[in-house]
Amino acid sequence: MIEGLKVTVSGNELKELCLKQARHHKHRASVYAAQEQSMVANQIEPMHYSGGDPRQALKDRRAVHESEASELEFIATHLVPNEQYLLDCAALTKLGITRSRY
Repeated sequence: MIEGLKVTVSGNELKELCLKQARHHKHRASVYAAQEQSMVANQIEPMHYSGGDPRQALKDRRAVHESEASELEFIATHLVPNEQYLLDCAALTKLGITRSRY
């Protein structure tokens, strides 16, 4: 018996979902990198009105997306193709199928 809401996905489908979400994270990382480089190229100095450094915030967001992409690519390369995987809500969120409530 399965408790809670879970879905069964084949290894092949899960690999594609992982790689798709990894591509999303790579794209977001490149957007943040471009924004940060634009600030540098245009000699925009960080304004500390909010107590934060916007360039550092962009670097931090880029790093988060790069890390997520790497993790998903690692998972994709270690799946058993014809195996069935039981995914819960947290896994669906990681794959970008559902949004986090937090």
